[in-house]
Amino acid sequence: MSNREQEIHEKVKRYYSELTNLKGGELASAVCSCASAGIPEPVKRIVAELPDEIVMRYYGCGSPIPDRMEGCTVLDLGCGTGRDVYVVSKLVGENGRVIGVDMNDDQLAVAEKYREEMAQKWGFSNVTFKKGFIEDLASAGIGDASVDVVISNCVINLSPDKKRVFSEIRRVLKDGGVLYFSDIFADRKVPDEINTHPLLLGECLGGSMSYDEFRVIMEETGWEELTVVSSHETPIDNAEIEKLINGIRYTSDTVRAVKPGSGSSCCCGSFAVPYEQASACCAGASDACCG
Repeated sequence: MSNREQEIHEKVKRYYSELTNLKGGELASAVCSCASAGIPEPVKRIVAELPDEIVMRYYGCGSPIPDRMEGCTVLDLGCGTGRDVYVVSKLVGENGRVIGVDMNDDQLAVAEKYREEMAQKWGFSNVTFKKGFIEDLASAGIGDASVDVVISNCVINLSPDKKRVFSEIRRVLKDGGVLYFSDIFADRKVPDEINTHPLLLGECLGGSMSYDEFRVIMEETGWEELTVVSSHETPIDNAEIEKLINGIRYTSDTVRAVKPGSGSSCCCGSFAVPYEQASACCAGASDACCG
């Protein structure tokens, strides 16, 4: 890891530790405060059952949770306090498994604090939390072709080495496995002075990819099938931050990508169907899901 990458990791860790411990969980903008926006009703009902601390100190920009994941092994990158981990835990059921990876001790402490309580509430224990970097999942013990679904909620944009992140995701997914992630995208290449600014980086504005950059990275790392499931303009709601971003427009997008090959993933099989497409898929309109 380069000195620049270490510096960015430290800025991000410091920012979210302060949010968790000192600032009552409040971000400076609305960018990563919309984790509850657009959540499908089945997910919303599960979130309502989670401890308040998990929900209040969780940050995200979408709902990267596919439907119909019973029995799957799911990896959550940058799991934070574990909100999506515990939601998916209930969705995959007692025969599934959920692994949450995060580099921040303070966020992981909140997630781990409720693990036994949530196991009792759901009636089974299928959750593991690991400290690690999303650029180096091997160091966190995530093996080759060991995961059916990878999810992530407004975290990949915080990584200083996104190409390595997508390479690692491809490595750990089984053939045909699915990546389903929400992130902040920019309407142009973001300049370095924004990418390295501690406030803008922590607020998920620094580090955001343009779609041109994203497509190049995905092609270079061997991904073929990409679908933008949803896209919404991102509110800033902070005049100081709006001045700093120099007119860049940001969107909160949820993207679905499939690892090439035939394996555990089938569009109308047991998992990885977006909620808004699940009914059409189950009715036999498979093209609505696989296009």
